[in-house]
Amino acid sequence: MSQRIVNVVIPVRNQPETLDLLLASLMKQQLPKGWRHEVIVVDNASTDHTPDIIAKYPDVKGLLEERLGPSIARNTGVAAGTGELIVFIDSDADVTGDDFLARAIVAAEEKGEFAFLGGPILLPPRQMSNPVAYADHMACWSAWSMLRPEGGSDFQPTACVMQRKWFEKVGGFRTDIRVLEDWDLQTRIAECRLEEGGERLQGHYLHSLAVTHSARSSLTRTIKHSWYWGLPSREAWLKPGPGQFTYLETPVLRWFYLPKLFLARLKDPLRCGVRVSKPRAILSFPFLALTILVWTIAVIVGKGQPEADRFAPV
Repeated sequence: MSQRIVNVVIPVRNQPETLDLLLASLMKQQLPKGWRHEVIVVDNASTDHTPDIIAKYPDVKGLLEERLGPSIARNTGVAAGTGELIVFIDSDADVTGDDFLARAIVAAEEKGEFAFLGGPILLPPRQMSNPVAYADHMACWSAWSMLRPEGGSDFQPTACVMQRKWFEKVGGFRTDIRVLEDWDLQTRIAECRLEEGGERLQGHYLHSLAVTHSARSSLTRTIKHSWYWGLPSREAWLKPGPGQFTYLETPVLRWFYLPKLFLARLKDPLRCGVRVSKPRAILSFPFLALTILVWTIAVIVGKGQPEADRFAPV
């Protein structure tokens, strides 16, 4: 009897240290009977020793994709596998426990048909005492904390489980999107049956699928990252709609939104940081405020998706 396969697809560019930790964790995974996993790492034209890290693991399928972009790299990885389940995970993330993939398989079988599965994104314990890393993590991932209750989900970044049949039905990732390409894919999968009269597929947020994500421990790296991600977010935040700010076409007038947008964006990361650790939240507050301010300015002046030759700063 042939074994069922879960593919783990990892795009990477110039992140050898965190990739090494992730691959070491994946090699220890214990899967349910009748299942096996295939790890596929897509090197997106790294310029450092990332290829050497991939070569350390003979059971890992390493691919080179010279066209820049996480969407392209992930599509290349999926095409190289045959698993009915696909686990996408960033190269600076890590799974929790030797049974992470087993938990993902159990959850997938319990849910039946779904758009995606995901869970909390946690700061690695080794970085908890670094106030810059703490601020960076809260600015990015406070919406995916263990404090959030389990239930339906509209978006899961960093690590998620998908069913190949729905991924292929919608044609995979759009390669013209460089930022929030995962949100776009998950939305299209969730809606892929509506035109045929079917029901919307549900995304699920499950504590059992928690991962860790290495934060940027340098303020310079944090600021560069916030600027990159803020630039394409203007139309998502400054547009008509419930809970949104009215979109203003005149660039000068948009600056009047800066204080209100800054406070709206700061509120949840600060609240989550305090609930996790009040002393750490106090120490990291200046860095958190600066990170959010840079993002807010980028939203105000943003002009859409990054150029094709620009890769997200790590």
